[in-house]
Amino acid sequence: MNYIGEKIKELRRKDDMTQEKLADFLCVTYQTVSKWETGVTSPDLSLIVPLARLFKVTTDELFNFNESIEDIKRAKLKQRYMDTFKTGDTVMRLIVCEEAVKAYPGDMKWLNQYAWAIWCNAFSISDDTAFNTERDKVIALFKRVIENCENDEIKSNAIIGIVQCLNGKGDHAEAKKYAELYPDTKVSADEKKDLLIDCMTGDERIKKQQQRLLTKAENLIQSIIGEMSAEARIAAEKVINALIPDGNYLTFHHELYMIDLAEARSAVCSGDLDKAMLAIQKAREHAIAYDNIKGEYAFTAPLFDHIKYNTQDWYITGTTSTFEDFRALFDLPAYSPLKSHKDYEKLFK
Repeated sequence: MNYIGEKIKELRRKDDMTQEKLADFLCVTYQTVSKWETGVTSPDLSLIVPLARLFKVTTDELFNFNESIEDIKRAKLKQRYMDTFKTGDTVMRLIVCEEAVKAYPGDMKWLNQYAWAIWCNAFSISDDTAFNTERDKVIALFKRVIENCENDEIKSNAIIGIVQCLNGKGDHAEAKKYAELYPDTKVSADEKKDLLIDCMTGDERIKKQQQRLLTKAENLIQSIIGEMSAEARIAAEKVINALIPDGNYLTFHHELYMIDLAEARSAVCSGDLDKAMLAIQKAREHAIAYDNIKGEYAFTAPLFDHIKYNTQDWYITGTTSTFEDFRALFDLPAYSPLKSHKDYEKLFK
C-alpha cells in the first residue's frame, strides 16, 4: 500500500500546495511528485526529513506509522500463524512467516519460525537436490538466529532445529558443536542430553536412544498403573506387550506383577475370589521370574536389543525378594480373603 505517497498528497492539499510548488521547494520536478503520490516511486531517503520539516510533521507521521495500528498488525499476523496449526496448512504458515520476516527484519522469533516453516515444507520435496538446497537454507537461518538472539527460549529452539538438520545431513560433529551450546539449566538438562545422543553414531547412538526410550516407557507404564483403574491396567499391559513382543520381559516382570496385584485386589473387593486367584497366580509367576534375573542380562525385543544390564547395579543388599514380598501380602486385609480359596496353598509350593 502506498502509505507515504497518499500521505504526501494529503499533507500537500491540506497546505493548499500544488505539485509544482512542492516540487520547487524540494528541487525536483512535478512529475517526480506525481509519481510519489500515485505510488510509481517513493521519495529518496535524503528527502524524508525535508518533507517532514516542510509539512511540520514527524517522520513517523509521514510514514503513517502508528503504534496501536502496528500492534494490531502484529496480532493479526500472529493469529494467522497460529491458525495454521489448527488447519495443518504448512504452506500458508510459510507464506505468513515470509510476510513477517519482511515486515519485521531482525525479529529473531519470526526468523526462527520462518526457518521451521521452510524445514517443515521441505519434507514434501521428492527431489534430493531441491531438498538439500532447502535444508542448507534452513541451516543458514538457524545460524543467524543462534548468533543474534538473546532470548534463551528462541535460541534453544533454533539449536534443536540446526542439530536436527545437520544430523540429517550426516554432519554429526558440527551438530554436536551446536548441541553443546544448548543452555545448561536443571530444566534443560534432559533436552541437552537428548540432543547430544542424537549427534552420536553407530551402536553407541542406538544404545543411548534405546536407553532413553526404555526410561520413558517405564515412566509411562508406572504413570498408567498409578491410575489403578481396570482400563489403566489393561492399557499398561498392552503397552508392555507392544514393547516386548517376544515375551522376554526381564525387568518388566515387576510392572506386570504390580498390574496383576492391582487386578487381584480389585476382584477381592468385588467379591470375585476366582478372578482374584487367577490374577494373583499371574502375579506370583512374574514375582518368581523377576527374582530369577541374575547377573548380566540383555533384552531381546527389537526396541531394546542393544541394552545390557547387571542386576548388581540395581539390587540393594539386604532387601527382600519380590516373592517374599508376595508372601507377606496375604497378611494385609486387601488380600487376606484369598486364604479361604481352594487354590491358596498352591501359591507357595
